[in-house]
Amino acid sequence: MPLSARRLLRDLDQLPHPARQRTLAATACDLDADDLRVLLDGLHAGDSFARTVGLRIAVVAGDVGHVERCLAGPETALRGHAVGAAVRLGVPAVAAQVDTFPAAVRRKLYGAVRGLRRTELADPLLPRVRARFGDAEAVAVLPACSGPVVAAALPELSYAVGSWGALAHRHPVVVLDHIEAELDSTPRARWPEMGFRLGQVLGAVAAAAPDRVLAVLERTEGLGMPSAVAGVLARHDAARLLRVLLDPRRVGPLPTGRALWRALLGCADADLAALGRVLRGDQVPGFLRVLPPARRAAVYAGVLGERDLVSANVPFSVLDELPRAARAAEAERLLALRGVADDPKARLAVAARTAWAKAAPVLAEATRRSTADERAEAYPLAIAAAAGTRDPDSFGTFLASLTRLRNEQEPVRAAALTALAEAPPWLIRDADVPVVIGLVTDATEARDRSWLSDHAIRTLSTRLIREGAVSRRQALVDGGVAALERLGETAAWLDLHRLNHALPRGAEHEVFAALRPRIDAEARQGRFVVALSLAAGLGKRAWDMPELQAFVDRARRAKDDRTVGQAIGLWLAAPATRGERVEQVLRADPSTITFHAVRKVIARHRTDLLDNVFSGPLHGRFLRRGVRHIPFFHGCFHAWLPRQNARYVRLLADFARNKSVPLHERVAATRTLRGVPGSAAALRQLVRAEEVSIAESAMAALAWTDEPADVLPDLIAWANTDRARVAVYAVGRCARFVMPEPLGRMLEPLLTSQKVTSRKEAVRLAVEHRVPGAAAVAAGVFRAPSQHRDVRRAVVSACRLLLDEPVAWEILAEATTDERAVATAVVETARDAVPERHRARYAELVRAVAASTDPDTALRGLSVLPVWSRWDTGGPGVLVDLVTDLAMTATWRQAVWALAAHAGTTDDPAPLLAAARGLLAAGETGGPDRDLPARQRLLELVRVVADAAVAGPGRPLAVALSDLLTDVEDYRDAAVTLALAAAPVERADPAPLLAAHALAVTPVLRWRASRALRTRLREVVHRLPQDDLPALAHALAADAPAFALAVAQVAGTAGGWTAPLRDVLAGLRAHPDQDVRRAALDTFTVAE
Repeated sequence: MPLSARRLLRDLDQLPHPARQRTLAATACDLDADDLRVLLDGLHAGDSFARTVGLRIAVVAGDVGHVERCLAGPETALRGHAVGAAVRLGVPAVAAQVDTFPAAVRRKLYGAVRGLRRTELADPLLPRVRARFGDAEAVAVLPACSGPVVAAALPELSYAVGSWGALAHRHPVVVLDHIEAELDSTPRARWPEMGFRLGQVLGAVAAAAPDRVLAVLERTEGLGMPSAVAGVLARHDAARLLRVLLDPRRVGPLPTGRALWRALLGCADADLAALGRVLRGDQVPGFLRVLPPARRAAVYAGVLGERDLVSANVPFSVLDELPRAARAAEAERLLALRGVADDPKARLAVAARTAWAKAAPVLAEATRRSTADERAEAYPLAIAAAAGTRDPDSFGTFLASLTRLRNEQEPVRAAALTALAEAPPWLIRDADVPVVIGLVTDATEARDRSWLSDHAIRTLSTRLIREGAVSRRQALVDGGVAALERLGETAAWLDLHRLNHALPRGAEHEVFAALRPRIDAEARQGRFVVALSLAAGLGKRAWDMPELQAFVDRARRAKDDRTVGQAIGLWLAAPATRGERVEQVLRADPSTITFHAVRKVIARHRTDLLDNVFSGPLHGRFLRRGVRHIPFFHGCFHAWLPRQNARYVRLLADFARNKSVPLHERVAATRTLRGVPGSAAALRQLVRAEEVSIAESAMAALAWTDEPADVLPDLIAWANTDRARVAVYAVGRCARFVMPEPLGRMLEPLLTSQKVTSRKEAVRLAVEHRVPGAAAVAAGVFRAPSQHRDVRRAVVSACRLLLDEPVAWEILAEATTDERAVATAVVETARDAVPERHRARYAELVRAVAASTDPDTALRGLSVLPVWSRWDTGGPGVLVDLVTDLAMTATWRQAVWALAAHAGTTDDPAPLLAAARGLLAAGETGGPDRDLPARQRLLELVRVVADAAVAGPGRPLAVALSDLLTDVEDYRDAAVTLALAAAPVERADPAPLLAAHALAVTPVLRWRASRALRTRLREVVHRLPQDDLPALAHALAADAPAFALAVAQVAGTAGGWTAPLRDVLAGLRAHPDQDVRRAALDTFTVAE
């Protein structure tokens, strides 16, 4: 007899959710085609749950016809599931029906096409979506399309792409071609605006096209290095990547990390030393640790150069990374330096790194000093020095000498134990284990023991256990277990968090055995602190330890409520047993439903127990008799039966209406109704509640019912009342579930609503969802008599989605002459939100705002005008007028910035020079509130151009402006500033610096220029080859001595005063120019 729909649903009714899913899959596989058709017809004729069941069976059985039938089903949720199934089964009709889907279903369609990479569906889908729903939706399909389709569409759709990384991951070559073409067409000054997009793309394509990525990075030397790229490129071509990283023109943080440094190990020591010089001082020890020991000394020497650790700001711990002989030799060298020898702390830290025979007596004396702070500093150094010998005999002898720790203060003892825990455990001989246990015992028995000591003991014990297990030294395992046992005997609680990460596989049983006496003793007293701490710390390993699980089970009946809650959570953690165990927990005490762990398992795995929860009494230990309790569930209702959802809705609605219940609990119950299937009717009633918080919570939840389109009229009606503040946002979500045609009709009442918020949201939704006549709707709202300015602003903002409609340009043009709040909305649209084909026309609108007679409006336009400069040919003229018109005092500064940025974008100095000539020719106006306005404006222009030139792209502009001002005596200082800013100091080329120095004809100008040169050099000195700056100083010494001194000062401070630098300084100290001579004499190579 064929399986009927009624019988199947009856069989499913008593099963938990996982069993239902298995039953559906088995049914789909067992039925023949005819029986399957009968069953699916019966299910499709039923309610929404039956139709959902039928769709799941059809998907497993591969019944394409039934999936197509569900695509036209009445429920939005069913259509959403059917869309995913159709894509999975490759149903071509799904693309043809996209025009009939609401936005929410279309979003699921795009996600499924991308996730399953259905190129055969995506290619025909792209033009259809773009034509009907616009570019913003079309780009959601783009990653799933074929390469040729992406290559053809990307130039026009690139502005709308939100996730370049995802697109580049699917189509690396196509996207990289597009990025390279964009770099070709984008002025160099605007490249930083591409930085984020470029980083996403390069990170995604580095593995597929490493050579091309390196070429892009070499080309864009002014941009930062994306961290995601460096490791991949280093494994491909380490030497080439290192050249890119160390390029003096590159800005931004340097990618770091062990993985990257390991990938660079193929580079020469000198190259690695150059990398080390660019790192922060605190990163150098970690960098050396990655290198093979035999290479560390050479790289260390290259990093430090002539500097000591103090002047280089590198911690003394870097010495620990050197081989023993090199470490001792370097420590001896440092001890001979006055900067170290005269500092007691530095002297002790360095002495600890000398040969053990020399360091031991010094450290022993330091551990006996009079203050606890000094001893707390000395013990870790002594322990680390002993461990540094890498000699178990020496280390064991040292351990035996730590007899004074027993009577030490806790800060000293904790520091010593922490250092001992960090020492390599393989240094501990079997004979030393009792000594270590003695130290642990002394610490655990101390009256003033702190958590620091406990943590150190735990770390020490786990490291001993791991080392013993790996090296098969049972004595170490026993010692670690004994240490943990000592800790367990005396600690009120044990911090065993993430213990599973520190133990080798199988060692958990020995740890449990060591702690078993403590666990047994606690259990006899009804306490389970250690047992639960161990179970939590072992994580998944505890699931396969029956004896430990037995203690967790007993803890469920402990007297302490917190203990019970923790025990229940741990007992239900194992997936294999949680279903059976949760039934035991609930049967033993129904009030345990108050625990999240119980609710979670019931809601998703043992849904058959929901009937008991909803109908049976829940009183027990955690709920007194007579207390009404409704457990709150979230995000699990898809796994429930319709009757369970209906019962839960009734319970929550009754609870929310019960005025004897505290208001906050009623509000929580109302919010919990969100997303429960079949809750719409209950929420409609609660919307009329007297309490505002309940009414508004219900209104917000209405948007999350199973059919949001059905409640949209209700919400629109409320959007014209005082509830508009909630209703309009709920309307926004419901609109995603309605087709554009009916949505346009539904939104009409909102367009004329009394509430400004409602009118704004209605316009936005009409345009965003492309309702019929959206452009005309926007124009009507914008031009409505006495329309509120905020609504007009909303229309202007929405017009960016309608730029293919002529009426949208009419609205935008009208907005540029509107009041300030409306006009500025035009310039708030980002350039990247406007298609390339419309940017020239939009740039005219931005210029119109910038030229507004209202200064505040003009300032907003001027702030963004440079972004549009590539497409705006008339902008320079407006800006020159604003800069040179001395009667305009409110906007000139922003105009100067915009003019310089525009010139940098177009590489055309003519507007800059025109403005400078105009200001030079302008007469200086007097007055009590103004002072040399033309000069102030010209100097501001010089400052902005010079700042831009330092970054690189604006250097030709600085040279041109400097040439103009060179012959103007009163602006010689500005000419020098510009010339120096244009000098490529990263190349260490003396010619531009000599030219700049020649312009500085007075001592004041030369020393101002020297100060600016020092500032620039400090930014690049660590990336330059070590010999470049000494050579540059030597080349400048004869004709530009002030500059030579500036170069020597920066190079000597950064890399140490090498012999060439000392020679240059010696020559300058004997220079005939007394200003040069005095400055050189005041420059010291060694601090006294």
